[in-house]
Formats: sequence, C-alpha cells, structure tokens
Amino acid sequence: MTGTLTSRVARSRTSVCPLSWLLLTGLLLLRMSLIAQAPFFLGATARWLSPLYEVGSYAFSAMLIWVERDRLSDFHIDRLAIVLLVVSKPVETLLLGSQGSIGVSLAIWTIAVGLAVAMWRRGPKLPAISKASVRWLVVGACAGILTAVVLAYPMSLQISGAHTGFSARLLMRPMSLLSIFLGIVYQLGYAAASEEPLFRGFLWGCLRKVGWRDGWILWFQAGLFMLAHLYYMISLPISFWVIVPVGALVMGVLAWRSRTIASSMAAHACLNGVCYIFGRIAASWRT
Repeated sequence: MTGTLTSRVARSRTSVCPLSWLLLTGLLLLRMSLIAQAPFFLGATARWLSPLYEVGSYAFSAMLIWVERDRLSDFHIDRLAIVLLVVSKPVETLLLGSQGSIGVSLAIWTIAVGLAVAMWRRGPKLPAISKASVRWLVVGACAGILTAVVLAYPMSLQISGAHTGFSARLLMRPMSLLSIFLGIVYQLGYAAASEEPLFRGFLWGCLRKVGWRDGWILWFQAGLFMLAHLYYMISLPISFWVIVPVGALVMGVLAWRSRTIASSMAAHACLNGVCYIFGRIAASWRT
C-alpha cells in the first residue's frame, strides 16, 4: 500500500497535468499564430489583435501558474518570478498612459489582482525570496545589458542614417537615464512577462518532464523563439537571424542555471530596453 502511494506521488511529480498541456498549447498558439504576428504584417488594420494577445497570454500564464501551483519549481518559477509577473504587467499599462486601452488595462489588472489574491489565500506556501534569487535577478539584468553591448554592432546595421544621432554623452543625461529605466520597466511587462513564462518556464518544464534533456530544450526553445518573431525576417533580418536567437540562448541559459525565470525576465527587459540605444550609438560611430 505504501509502495503504491509512493509510486503515485512520484508519477505526479514527473508527469504533466492534461489541463497544463491544454493551457500550454493555447499559450503557444497565441504567441505563434496570427494573433501575435498579424499586427506586424497587416499594419494598423490588425492592431486590435495585439491587445488580444497581451491579455490572452497573461491570462493563460496565470492559469498555468494556478494549475501547477504545487510544483512551480519544476517550471523555473519561484516567489520572485510570481511577484515580477503580478507587478510588471499592470505597471506596463500605467506607462502606456493615454495610448493604452482602458478595457485592456482593466483586464490585465483583474488578472494580476486575481492571481495575487488566489496565491496568497489558497496557494502553496512558497519559499521566501532568497538572496540567491535576488543575485540571479541582478546577474540576469547585467547579462541582458552585456548582450545588448555585444549585439550593438549588428543592431546598428539595421539603423538608417536618420536615427543615428545619439551619443554616449547624451546617454548619461538624467532624462535619458530615466527614459532608459522606464523603457526597461515597460519591457519587463510587455515582452518578458508575456514570453518568459512560456519559453523558459512552462515549455521548458513540460519538455523536461517528458524526457528531454536541458541542452536539447535550450536549442529547441531558441528555435521556437525565432519563429515567434518571424515578422522580423523581412523588415529586420539581422534581428531575426542574430539578435533574437542569441537573446533566446542567453535567457535560456539563465533560466536553466538559476532555476527561475526571474533572471531571464530581467535579461529580457534589459536587452530589449537598451539594445536599440546601443545600436544607435554604434551606428553613429560608423558614420
């Protein structure tokens, strides 16, 4: 009897809940489908699809967190990652200001508050945020900035002469620094909160549970991440072939080694927030 109970517990830890597979499939379809891609191919006529993707991906991620709440560590999600996910998306709506939709903002705030209350009242008692988690958060941020520096030259090759007027001296002005900081905070909610739970969190954990090795998953998620940015292939080919896959590999290694997407979220936000700026500086040096 004891052996049977033990085997059931072991299977529950190594298997993936069917509902989780369904939610993960929905999250993948949202990111890979026309809902995420069409606004870039069709222009203003399909802009309404982008808010649908943002709200949908956030809702699916919240549902996955709740369904897998008793074994979130299997999916690189700890308390710090949940705090970032709960806070960053609503903050993004505040940074959008008058450009944002009231309906979209209300939906995002409802999801964030609902997840926070549910995890606080009925969720598992997650380990407190540790010094190691915070260190990995800092390491992730530094890795994102360093990656942006390395990728500055290839990024500069996509920047036209009209956008090269930016220097390192301008970068150090207080208003410029504030703008960069707010840009990173915005990207934490816009890009990192939408993509890290999928690619470096639940996809990674589900593939590991069905027998994939971490090294295989690292390369697979990078390839899938490239396909999710297919809209760059024509307009920004260097981003598609170089910047996106390199970023995916860096973020994948961070999540793999730290076992928390908090580190990859920080890297994602910093990379997105400063890569174009460093590219403009590199472009000004070339001209």
